Amino acid sequence: AYKNFDKLFLKEKDMKQAILTKLQTIEFSETDKPSPAANEVLVKVKNVGICGSDIHAFHGKHPFMSFPIRLGHEMSGEIVELGSDVKNLKVGDLMTMMPQIFCKHCVPCKEGRYNICDTIKVIGCQTPGAACEYFTVPAELVKTIPSELDAQLAATVEPAAVGVHAVRIPGNIKGANVVVMGAGTIGNLTAQAAIAEGAKSVLITDLSDFRLELAKKCGITHTANTSKVSMKEAVAEAFAGEQADLFFECVGVGATVNSAIECVRKGGTIVIVGVYGYSPEVNLGLIQDREINILGTLMYVEKDFRDTINYMAAGKINTRPLISKIFPFEDYQKAFEYIENNKDESIKILLEV
Repeated sequence: AYKNFDKLFLKEKDMKQAILTKLQTIEFSETDKPSPAANEVLVKVKNVGICGSDIHAFHGKHPFMSFPIRLGHEMSGEIVELGSDVKNLKVGDLMTMMPQIFCKHCVPCKEGRYNICDTIKVIGCQTPGAACEYFTVPAELVKTIPSELDAQLAATVEPAAVGVHAVRIPGNIKGANVVVMGAGTIGNLTAQAAIAEGAKSVLITDLSDFRLELAKKCGITHTANTSKVSMKEAVAEAFAGEQADLFFECVGVGATVNSAIECVRKGGTIVIVGVYGYSPEVNLGLIQDREINILGTLMYVEKDFRDTINYMAAGKINTRPLISKIFPFEDYQKAFEYIENNKDESIKILLEV
């Protein structure tokens, strides 16, 4: 008679969440559905993307992420409840988020470069992310999605914004000959962003024919497999004998940086987009001798994010071909295992919550 006694008096946990609890292990647990604070919205999560940083964390190789962590900084959802102070959003809006928590007081923040805030935390990396059924988000981080985009595409806005910010780092790229090294998710989106921002010509390189064919489907016409042709030959062919003004290094390997240093024109610029797990040996002699500019890029600011949504809605950035596979939320562990076993063909993996 008293078998379910506890359930009569104790509220059952009503939300499922996925936690990266230890090396290569995703575990599900039940927790209370959150309620939004005055400045927050409650979101029913629709899709969560798996990012390169998530993969590093899964294998215990991310320098700024530790176990346990609830992943999910690439996401989409539907607003289901508003905090009392939220006025500019409404229930039913399709949304994604800028997953940046910044102090607003340090020098970078005061300069409007809060993407490199001295104490920045990334939701889903240093704070709990959206790998759950319901999620509260500060309203100021919410970006609504127009009707031209669905929930799956909304979950790809975040990585696309990384590419848009990257191509803005060197300044106006209109009329420039651009090389993007690496045709994974970020490399592909950086190349698309360069085209959208008015580059004269864009070449993307990789060692994978599969990824280069995918790049062509996204409208990147100049491709080269640098295991079959040298970078100098690829540049000469793509740019009709002209030199490369800009290189975007999206691989995170010392050899590709040195290749860019050797092939960029004198006075040209190399933007480091890839994440390095080690300190590479770089040819500083050529950087000095040729007055080559080396710049870094990290994440994005609000204008990059909003412009990315507009580019996607207008068809100028196409993320649909990058979605390799969609797993049900319950198969989070299987999604990581799929990526591990299909590295070449796994571009963007989504979870459907």
